[in-house]
Amino acid sequence: MSAGLSRTIDRLRQPEYTGENRCTPCTAVNVVIAGVLAVAVGVVVPLAGIAVFAVSAFAIYVRGYLVPGTPALTKRYFPDWLLAKFDKAPPGYGLETDSDSDPDTTAGHGPDPIHERETRLTPEETLLEANVVEPCVDEDDLCLREDVRREWHERMDVVQDGDRPQQLGPLLEADPGAIEISGERPEDPVVVRVDGYVAARWESDAALVADLAGLEVLAERVPGWETLPADQRSQLASGLRAFIETCPACSGAISIDAETVESCCRSYEVYAITCDDCEARLLEVDA
Repeated sequence: MSAGLSRTIDRLRQPEYTGENRCTPCTAVNVVIAGVLAVAVGVVVPLAGIAVFAVSAFAIYVRGYLVPGTPALTKRYFPDWLLAKFDKAPPGYGLETDSDSDPDTTAGHGPDPIHERETRLTPEETLLEANVVEPCVDEDDLCLREDVRREWHERMDVVQDGDRPQQLGPLLEADPGAIEISGERPEDPVVVRVDGYVAARWESDAALVADLAGLEVLAERVPGWETLPADQRSQLASGLRAFIETCPACSGAISIDAETVESCCRSYEVYAITCDDCEARLLEVDA
């Protein structure tokens, strides 16, 4: 491909609707439309029909659709269950690895490891059993124990100024020298790579700080912590993060809001915890 043609394609391309963001239902609908147009024209002038389909296919390739407004129309009129099958939602946060531990290899190591139980507990239930959280006094909810809150924030203050690769090494079971971290501004998502491969994601460095400190706190309180796979430890730290009340990055207030997130094929609601002063995202979960 010539450099000139490549530059032309790059100018025409719409990254929000192509590549990894391409909406499969949108593409399918537009290919059908292109085919119908090509057949209609081809009945009169066969070569023109071929040309129409070629031009239409090129437009779909570089722009993601042929008919303007297709992404919006698809989200509006296609059933959500169908869009969900094709959806390429942004990757979730947490560790990328899936752990599948063998119960026989962990039996007898400490009191009742969580992942040996017949029924897997939710993070909230686990934190409640470990006396990390407790029923609130004035409402029907769970609240962080005061001693846990105090220790967690003290550890966050220490972690804040630490070396992230060194801190992440034990969690990722990786050489700190092989760890690369992207995300420079407080509001930027953090992507952690080990030897070039994505190993984990956090909503922000503030969220990472909260988890690193939380892992230290939970290690002293959750039974059988040393036998838990890394992804379960990360899930529990993320569950603890739901109880955060001040921002680890700017020490200011936080807000909890419902937001609409746009993926390639649909829109969906999430609850987001965000620092008011530095706009760092602390937690994002599906509504």
